[in-house]
Amino acid sequence: MRNSIILLLASLFICSIASAEGDGGYAGAFLRGGIGARPLGMGGAFTAIAEGADAAYYNPAGLGYLQNINISMSYKSLALDRHLGYLSVSLPIRNEAAMGISWINSGVSDLMSRGESRQPLGEIKNNQNAFALTFSKAINPKISFGVNLRYVAEKYDNIDAFTIGVGGGVLFKAHKMVTLGALIDNLGSNYRWETSSYWSDGGSYDENFPVVFRFGAAGKLLSGALIPAIDFEKNTKQALKYRIGSEYWFIKKVIKHVEDEYEEGTYIDIEETIRYAGLRAGLNNGTPSLGGTYNHYVKNVLVGIEYAFVLGNEGTSAGHLFSLNVSF
Repeated sequence: MRNSIILLLASLFICSIASAEGDGGYAGAFLRGGIGARPLGMGGAFTAIAEGADAAYYNPAGLGYLQNINISMSYKSLALDRHLGYLSVSLPIRNEAAMGISWINSGVSDLMSRGESRQPLGEIKNNQNAFALTFSKAINPKISFGVNLRYVAEKYDNIDAFTIGVGGGVLFKAHKMVTLGALIDNLGSNYRWETSSYWSDGGSYDENFPVVFRFGAAGKLLSGALIPAIDFEKNTKQALKYRIGSEYWFIKKVIKHVEDEYEEGTYIDIEETIRYAGLRAGLNNGTPSLGGTYNHYVKNVLVGIEYAFVLGNEGTSAGHLFSLNVSF
């Protein structure tokens, strides 16, 4: 355990010098803040890990190795009455493939519109939604591919815009201890805003989404108990970003009472090894984060509670994030 902690701290220190300059204000900004307590607890370095339903966001290729139905959900309150919510459902289909659907919602409440004399005119509606359909296929035990088809819509008072874009990823298990991942996202995403109904001198204009390129690497040390990871991200409108994180898992064996696949109505006990608790830390462009996970079986349903404390990145304030994961 002592060596595991040393390796965890060392992996964070090595890349603590990595920092990146971020620029805000581009289309689809709410999609770049990251989702899920586990990935964010690792500083967002999740491209080469891409496990569970969160893989649909970080690298859809990871769903190709999904073995159970997985549901993930999280909600975070941000400063200035903002919020960010996420819901994802993924399920395996035949021939080493999987599908998923996900929803990201963001918005601001209590925005009041006022007239020339500062009289209140009513609340301004502001929300952003992204719905994604994901398909992933494992070509063999080492390589998997995945693709996202995403619909994104934003509304500001009585003006709105929407777009449809695609993204794709690959996951390569280069060695039993090393996995590589790559992603390209926001291809074809573009808002067309029409403001003439809102301002007398308004008009139409296009707002292109930054195309995102991401590459990641992850390791499995100490028989898979320690997982260090690093990501490099560059988009067409922002500087290069670095993310680094590590997690340590506590592992135990449990007995599951399941139905015999060869004889209907007959139940047998099987032994399964699970990661029942985990600790993690990360750096997102020099901004630290911490987190943990506790997993527990409830009648053969694996329920995971995840927590992350993020000091703030991509324009968000420091805060606490909880996620719920269910696998069956």
